[in-house]
Amino acid sequence: MRSSRLRLLPLHAGLLVAVLGITSCASETRPAPAADATADAHDVGAGDAAEVSAPALALVIADADGALTLLDLETEERTALAEQSTGIERIDSDGRLVFVAHDSTVDVIDTARWTVPHGDHTHSFRGDADRIGSIDGLGGQAHAGEQSATVQFDGEVVVLPHEDLSLEHAARLDITADGPVLAFAGHLLVPSAGTIEVRDGSGDPITGSGVPCADASDVDITRVGAVFTCADGAVLFTREVGGVVRGERIPAPAGAAAAAELAGRTGRPDLAGVAGDRGAWLLDVRQRTWTLLPSEMPLLRAVAVGDDESRTIAVDAEGRALIIGEDAAVLGRTEPLVAASIADPASVDRLQLIVDARHAYLSDPAAGAVYELDHTDDLRLARTFTDLDPWFVQQVG
Repeated sequence: MRSSRLRLLPLHAGLLVAVLGITSCASETRPAPAADATADAHDVGAGDAAEVSAPALALVIADADGALTLLDLETEERTALAEQSTGIERIDSDGRLVFVAHDSTVDVIDTARWTVPHGDHTHSFRGDADRIGSIDGLGGQAHAGEQSATVQFDGEVVVLPHEDLSLEHAARLDITADGPVLAFAGHLLVPSAGTIEVRDGSGDPITGSGVPCADASDVDITRVGAVFTCADGAVLFTREVGGVVRGERIPAPAGAAAAAELAGRTGRPDLAGVAGDRGAWLLDVRQRTWTLLPSEMPLLRAVAVGDDESRTIAVDAEGRALIIGEDAAVLGRTEPLVAASIADPASVDRLQLIVDARHAYLSDPAAGAVYELDHTDDLRLARTFTDLDPWFVQQVG
């Protein structure tokens, strides 16, 4: 069902063809505008944005007062995206759009920085950031899908197609879910009553499509397909010939507690998550296998790099960042950078770890900083961004 409870602000953004992340073949040199500012040789539409030679990476940082700052990772220039506001609950991103959830509304901001996978290479774009509008609803959170983002409220889901960011065209569906709802391959994946249902674009269930998944708590798009985190493992959804969406369980090893959350570098085939106090789980989505990475020190965060060496970046309970190999060997380790944030109950839950092709970004709310660590160089501390209040952090570009 549709309704028109969308509170709109002026639309400046161009079309968003795709916002899946940066692949390993994209370099991180300084972007330079291409000759054609509207489309490349493959007809990748960019609207008012210019195609640039490399991803225009940036961090979006929300402070405790709700103000949003865009930190350009090439120039270190800081740009205000939103002024202070009350009641900010969380921010989500699909790599270009930023969704700012308040008590009863979600603001949608276009950073105008994104990268389009295109076979064995990528195309990157950069334009002027702007606010698209707001969507009214309680309990809002957004999830980056394959060709659409979903903005999920209590009992409703708004589907925002990438090719049309004018909010008045977004479908608002009456869907009650027990976990994150994802748009995938022209369908909706909806956790409900211990299963994940495949529904059509109108929100109607497809008979016989349910796959068991108790307590679906997280979802990620990988190079292989969409992966839901479940209490007893994971469920992978892939697109089959003819557009059929098929789900399969990847159960956790017998007797082992599954991770509550999985994370990985955007567009890669591996995910990782904390394995209780035992270390981390590494999920190879291609092989459908779990590998336990034991750790003497409990881990608080774990993110898969998704490279040929199957490395995982983690943060331990003493505040150190680690590189862990597939054989659980520690390949690099920092000093206890975020020990103060871990010791502070108000900060520990806001500790965030983001990994891209070269760097890991670790937020330190207690120190008002974000650390840039080079995971290709033993987690060398490359830069420290200070004078921040990083309650929420997302990466775009």
